[in-house]
Amino acid sequence: MSDEDWRVKFELADESLAQGLYTAGGERELAAHARKTHTERAALSLDGPVIFAYAKTREDAEAARQALTELAHEEGLEAESISVSRWHDVAEKWEDADAPLPVDSEELAAERAELLDSERGDPDPHEWEVRVTLPTHRDAVAFADTLAKENIPSQRHAHFLLLGARNEPEANELADRVRNEAPVGTEVRTELTFSYVEKLSPDATYRRLSPFVPFY
Repeated sequence: MSDEDWRVKFELADESLAQGLYTAGGERELAAHARKTHTERAALSLDGPVIFAYAKTREDAEAARQALTELAHEEGLEAESISVSRWHDVAEKWEDADAPLPVDSEELAAERAELLDSERGDPDPHEWEVRVTLPTHRDAVAFADTLAKENIPSQRHAHFLLLGARNEPEANELADRVRNEAPVGTEVRTELTFSYVEKLSPDATYRRLSPFVPFY
């Protein structure tokens, strides 16, 4: 079944302003804003003056857009442009969020949304996660399928993958496996999961506590 992919493009006047929202202090504040409405974590990346947030549903993309907008306002910043788009598999590019998809794709999206709703109430048993950045969207889709055939579940956001692990040794072993099997150019790193660190330190303000997952 095909996943939906949504993207928020939040562009500021220059790279230094975008970096200010993306760095540690900005991410702590962003986490607080995101918790108001955000239901699924979004992958977060930085490209010059542009912050990108990737989500699995339009609702989550709009929540990410709102969190970024509120944070920028508090910092006295105003975005040069903000847009929400959706990945179109046939065209293999990001299109305006309101551009229509084929009917069968809409039906698949509805099934995916129903699955996400059922998963949101489940506690996360993983203490660690492997964050994988694939070279392209197509590579990520194909590699996620490969992992699924090997009984390794993953959560995909555009060309990013998240893989859960019960502990650090398991995470390192999984990361080494990914490095050996993934396409050339893939970047891999391990982190404690948001839910596990928050359980240990509810008031902590580490970067990794943000429901936005930073990929570097």
